[in-house]
Amino acid sequence: MSLGVFLGVLALYLAKLPPVLAPWRDTGEMTVAASTLGVAHPTSYPLYVLLGRLASLVPLGNPAYRLNLLSAVAGAAACALLFAALRPRKGAWAGLAAAACLALNPGFWAVSQVSEMYSLWVLSAVALIALAGRLSEDPSERLWPAFCYLCGLLLANRLDLILLAPGLVWLALASRPSARGEDGLWLGAALFLFPAVSALSGSNLPAAALIAGTFLARARGDGAARRIAWGVGAGLAGLSVYLYLPVRSATGPLLDWNHPAAPANLLDSLLRTRYGGTLDLISRNYGVGELFADNLRLWGAHLWDAFGPALALAALGAFADLCHDRSRFYGRLAAWWWAGPVFLFLANMPPNPHAAAIIDPHYLLSDAVLLFWLAGGVASLGEYRRALAVAAVLAWPLARAVPERLDRRAHFHTLDFAANAFRAAPSGSVVVAKKDVPLYALWHYQTVAGRRPDLRVVSQGLAGAPWYQADWRRRDHALLVTSLAVPEGWKALGVAGVPVLMTQDAEPPEPLAPGLSPRGLLQAYSGVAGGLPRDLLVRRGARRAEDAPDFFTRDLIEGYAAADFREAVALQRERRSGEAEALLQEGWAASWQFPDIPLFLGYVQASTGRMAEAAVSYAAADGLFAEKLELAERYRALPAVVSGLRRQAAESATHSGVAHEKLGDAAGAEAHYRRALALYPLAETRYNLAVLAWGKDWAAAEEHLSEALRLDPGHAAAARSLAALRSRRR
Repeated sequence: MSLGVFLGVLALYLAKLPPVLAPWRDTGEMTVAASTLGVAHPTSYPLYVLLGRLASLVPLGNPAYRLNLLSAVAGAAACALLFAALRPRKGAWAGLAAAACLALNPGFWAVSQVSEMYSLWVLSAVALIALAGRLSEDPSERLWPAFCYLCGLLLANRLDLILLAPGLVWLALASRPSARGEDGLWLGAALFLFPAVSALSGSNLPAAALIAGTFLARARGDGAARRIAWGVGAGLAGLSVYLYLPVRSATGPLLDWNHPAAPANLLDSLLRTRYGGTLDLISRNYGVGELFADNLRLWGAHLWDAFGPALALAALGAFADLCHDRSRFYGRLAAWWWAGPVFLFLANMPPNPHAAAIIDPHYLLSDAVLLFWLAGGVASLGEYRRALAVAAVLAWPLARAVPERLDRRAHFHTLDFAANAFRAAPSGSVVVAKKDVPLYALWHYQTVAGRRPDLRVVSQGLAGAPWYQADWRRRDHALLVTSLAVPEGWKALGVAGVPVLMTQDAEPPEPLAPGLSPRGLLQAYSGVAGGLPRDLLVRRGARRAEDAPDFFTRDLIEGYAAADFREAVALQRERRSGEAEALLQEGWAASWQFPDIPLFLGYVQASTGRMAEAAVSYAAADGLFAEKLELAERYRALPAVVSGLRRQAAESATHSGVAHEKLGDAAGAEAHYRRALALYPLAETRYNLAVLAWGKDWAAAEEHLSEALRLDPGHAAAARSLAALRSRRR
């Protein structure tokens, strides 16, 4: 039956599998690392890279599809292993219920479609939870070293599997004798004391101390020395896979993240202490535990989406576990606690869509523990009710249209994005990208698929890292990569007239922004003449951001909207208002939540004398900016982000005021100007209020002009008007 579960789940996953690289966070980087035997970002995932290399040699489809297939196989294997582990102890119905719940878990199905290490991670978790449970019943000298070896080996796929370690070590050694009160003391330390110390210290050492202390305490007694020696030796043997990192790094691979051949860098990679400014580190801008309630809310939404009413079965199984064997229950509880609430508390990620997309796969580790309890809950029911429980588990995801939500058979988003970006890049040019999905898509299609080898694709976020700069010096002596946070770094890229372009997500320093020119999906900084015919763009699949199945696909689609917007701005400068307006309408259709588009559309309409239409467009922009500000508050955005949004919203409200003023609605104009000032103090808003007050309230006009000059001493119109006003008083 286990083989049947494996084949059934695999067939389901293959039916919905993406045919090319999926737009999902680090997929492009993982395919490059696997195909070239490179060193990926910390913690570098050596086991996945090696297995991915083997999978990339399988002659099926393209290289990205082969790694998608590896994830699907690992996902199906996790479901089959879960069933095989549960069937002898809980019965076939309980095993089927748990396997079906895992297979149809939307988060797990999603990671089983993409070239990432998460489905292998869940397979590892299921294997270790099952083996620890087996050891708790049969403390065999043969099983113990196998368990420790597997722990070390599987940590080389994802090191955060260690979150399960305190509970699994306790569970694996649950049959060992314990002193009176020891179980309760350990549980209190594992659930509260050590998590608190870890949170307050900001260190992983308390977790390591808990694991080591649990291991030493539970391994004591007869044969303790042998048990400890076997455990340490076997664990280190498994962890030896990490030696791949310094060995491979020393050979100068194409991808050599953080250059772990240097001992200090190796430690940084393993501990993830220096990661080059990744978005994960945004959590450090918040206080300890500040975002815990928000993260619990998102986790609750995930649990309901993945389990639904079956959560009651998991609770029933946990209660039965507690009643049956308290010590073993403590081990599973600690594993779930560290992988769930403790992880979320320490992660401290803001509740915005990007952070939610990053954190979503991490829920699966605690889900794996819940599945064992769910099986226990089903097993505690009568025979007839067990079959009904399986039917209910199957019905929940089907009722929520999970198979339709995860149908990615026709997803060519990364392929089309890369093809369009490559068409826009002249021969021998440098292309700068920032966000993960656009950057890694270009890496994949250039390195793995062999397209446009003449281009130099540079990561803006990594450009300031010494190891990345050294990597480029080794690969290309003619290219000088330095920090791209300053204009000098961009100038260095374009030495000797090399064309320099960037993707829509790149963020050049402010002084460079006015000099950029649009070129298809890219923006040109230097060395590029002429635009790009729009009929060269190829787009398949969802063309509107709201139709995208996930955050990362939506991000790629929004790049097309940004390209339309920037090209429309360039066309308007050339007084080609009709073409600009058509592009703005196209971009707005792709991403209707992009407020810059209706704001500029209003400007285009106003410039052609259609003030009533402009007022409508400005009103739409006002509404979208208000929504963004509301979302920024809900998502706990950083103060700098909120300030920037408030400034944009104030500019939009000021434009609305101008439109109303031109239409003869002075009261409406003043209301918009006042609203703009409440959002952000702009010199132009003050100047416009002064114009409204001119001839009616000279004191108010003078006050507004003085404030305009205080905000912007270079505001020439305000300076002239204030001088004229004061000369009248003389």
